[in-house]
Amino acid sequence: MIDLYYWPTPNGHKVTLLLEELDEVGHGLDFTIKPVNIGAGDQFKPEFLAISPNNKMPAIVDHAPAKGGEPVSVFESGAILLYLAEKTGQFLPADMRGWVRTMEWLFWQMGGLGPMTGQMGHFNVYAPEPVPYAIERYNNEVDRLHGVLDQQLGKSRFVAGEDYSIADMAIYPWIKVYEKRMPDLDKYPNIKRWHALIAARPATIRAYEWGPKVNPKAGQPLSEEERRQLFNQTSNQGPKTA
Repeated sequence: MIDLYYWPTPNGHKVTLLLEELDEVGHGLDFTIKPVNIGAGDQFKPEFLAISPNNKMPAIVDHAPAKGGEPVSVFESGAILLYLAEKTGQFLPADMRGWVRTMEWLFWQMGGLGPMTGQMGHFNVYAPEPVPYAIERYNNEVDRLHGVLDQQLGKSRFVAGEDYSIADMAIYPWIKVYEKRMPDLDKYPNIKRWHALIAARPATIRAYEWGPKVNPKAGQPLSEEERRQLFNQTSNQGPKTA
């Protein structure tokens, strides 16, 4: 029913988290993993750009939309979470206030935690030479965002309330991303509690098992070819080769 175009990155993990949780609560959707090897340039192939014009994964194709008709494709991880939650009626509060809180924190992750953590990782881990201003800038901003999240999690069991939601699934993969730049969760006791709670969920364990199945080389240093595919893209929707 669902084709999931996936590679084991934080944004890819968001969707497998939801799909595995749906199976856990009896609302499972049949899905097929379609690997998109972003280190080999699969994201620039015309057939992938047809469903994900921003040349980023994940993306999905739903071959059985709720109202019938032609298959529906969705790109952007937040949009995919919202689409699948609304399709199944799961992990998204039905009451207006709960829905609003969930959307706030989903968009908080999409617009803040994800991009800022990605930049932090780039300048701490992948940049060819240190850029002290950039390192300090993004380290500080991620620390600030972790503080915001920690305060919120001091008010409720999960980020948008007492129930697990797609907002938690969006945020969770972006907490512990880079082995060389792990956060000190002792500074954020509420995040530490919440993170451990989610990590122990059976669906989370299954979701992360997809990673080594799809990319056995995960965690190894990037090759020069992988760097060319991942960084310094231009409006030609491909890597610089010169």
